[in-house]
Amino acid sequence: MAIRKDKIVFFEQRLVDFFRKAGREHLPWRKPRKASPRGKKNSTAYEVWVSEIMLQQTQVSRVIGYYTRFLKRFPDVGSLAQASWEEFLPYYEGLGYYARGRNMLKTAKVLTEQYAGIFPRDKKLLQTLPGIGPYTASAILSFAYGDNHLAWDTNLKRVLGRFFFGGKQLIGDEVFWEDKFQTPKKVLNAALMDFGSAVCVARPKCGICPLSARCVYYREKGSGEQSTANKKQLTKNNQQALVSKKQKIDWREAQAYVFLHEHHTIYYSSDANKFQPFILPSGYTTRAGIKQYFQEKYGLSLSVRPPHQKMIISGGPILLVNAQILRGSPCFEIFHKKDVKWYTISK
Repeated sequence: MAIRKDKIVFFEQRLVDFFRKAGREHLPWRKPRKASPRGKKNSTAYEVWVSEIMLQQTQVSRVIGYYTRFLKRFPDVGSLAQASWEEFLPYYEGLGYYARGRNMLKTAKVLTEQYAGIFPRDKKLLQTLPGIGPYTASAILSFAYGDNHLAWDTNLKRVLGRFFFGGKQLIGDEVFWEDKFQTPKKVLNAALMDFGSAVCVARPKCGICPLSARCVYYREKGSGEQSTANKKQLTKNNQQALVSKKQKIDWREAQAYVFLHEHHTIYYSSDANKFQPFILPSGYTTRAGIKQYFQEKYGLSLSVRPPHQKMIISGGPILLVNAQILRGSPCFEIFHKKDVKWYTISK
């Protein structure tokens, strides 16, 4: 994979110039609350970690308020490690994906017990902590410690893939890129993230892009990505055509079959003898309605996912829904994943 050095230099210069003019330095996790002893203003590894966990599959605008309130209540690893789930939840509830929150508590405890409350400056060790994968580990090392790691998220793959090869899916081996740039990775990561969220978005704003003069995607008018997208759209159109041939169904009149579980390992059953999901009366089909039903009937606060499948059983519409318990003590039969017979829900 040969890339001309002058093209890399052009890319870096234009990207860094964009970042200086339009970077999101106002974001609270980019504004360290304390300067380091050496006078360098860096966010702590803890602050970077909190922000990156909250930002997973969540819009930046939603995270800002949560992040600020969370750090006021849990300013460091030690304070978080001492918190119970009940103490933690009010500062996280509403962000969704609650396994992230539970992993935060687990990681804080591991850090205090095994690492003296300090995030290890080692990518492999970081990835042994609950909820920390390659991207989050790289972000911590880059933003907090200034180490030479690219934090490969969707934005990085999209910007680099389009500029150098014409499509986000053509990025190739990520290791190849680690030593190709002269810009400090802390700056480069932030610049790529901001550029990917403002200019090189899903429908890129090529007309205002400072990289377009040498961008392969722009030169090829996006054909590298469009061919893949067209195949996906064709498949989707075929599926829609098949659905349109079927009788139209009012899913508002459906019944919800709720699969109540913990981390998809323990499942709660409404039947003592076999696994049976909770079958709610008609009218409780929305996420708010399902939450209301379990709160009123069992005194449980749930996190409810959107329906993962729609079915017709005995001529009636059925929604299959996953949910987890946030607060309350369940008094149901417990089945482990290996004992859950999914084929009990048959058409």
